[in-house]
Formats: sequence, C-alpha cells, structure tokens
Amino acid sequence: MMEPQGGIRHPLNPRALYTPDDGGTVRVTMGTRWGRFHGDGRWIEGPLFEADPELCLWVAAPRPTGHHRISRLMDMPAER
Repeated sequence: MMEPQGGIRHPLNPRALYTPDDGGTVRVTMGTRWGRFHGDGRWIEGPLFEADPELCLWVAAPRPTGHHRISRLMDMPAER
C-alpha cells in the first residue's frame, strides 16, 4: 500500500504520518486523529495538537515536481 506522495512516517512514532498540505502547511495523521501545522510546527487546527517541528519543516519545504529523488512511502517486505 502506498502513502500519499511526499508523506513521511515519523521514525520514532511510525503511526504518525506527515504529509504536505495546501499553502505550505503540514497535515499530521495518527490513527483517527489529525492536525494541521505550520512549517515550523505551530498548530493550526484539528484534534491533534503536537507535531515534530523538524519533520514539519522537512515536509513543508518546497521541492521540485520532477526530481528523481522525489519518493513515495511503500510497505516493503523485510527481505529484499
């Protein structure tokens, strides 16, 4: 199963998915809870009030659309 392009799972809390949102904001989804945050991690709306500011900065940063390093999260088997 593939996550939305540009989404990053938090390395210390894999349930938390950080995805870019419109206007340079970040949407953090953890289970059924979600929150929208500025690029510096300040809360905007939603029932989830805390986010990792460093990961918000990383996800909110502008990226070129056709770059070869743009990747998507995928569930990969443990063995390659």
